[in-house]
Amino acid sequence: MSSQVYQVESGETWMTPYQRYLVDDVLPLEPAEARKIKKNSSKYTLIDGKLFRHGFTHHILVCVSGEQCMRIMAELHEGICGSHIGDRSLSSKVIRAGYYWPTMREDRTRYTQRSK
Repeated sequence: MSSQVYQVESGETWMTPYQRYLVDDVLPLEPAEARKIKKNSSKYTLIDGKLFRHGFTHHILVCVSGEQCMRIMAELHEGICGSHIGDRSLSSKVIRAGYYWPTMREDRTRYTQRSK
């Protein structure tokens, strides 16, 4: 089995390399990034072209990026579902709501500090 490689284009999200690898067996040009994608790809699946993450301790999670992450945190922290919870509780609530992105820990900390 031969893997293809690609050049990163602008406008892509953290999900794009996983989607390319799962659909077309295409890896990034950078060797370290290619190893990371190949190793972690078993945690992800594509359903109708959308990326999902699965694990042992939670149900399948919808992968999101960019503004979606901020809207989810805002709704869970401040919106109708919110209670101005701390950063650890916020990321747990995001996962329980069924969402995932790899920078969740850093984003939740910045978000809760900003909203104090």
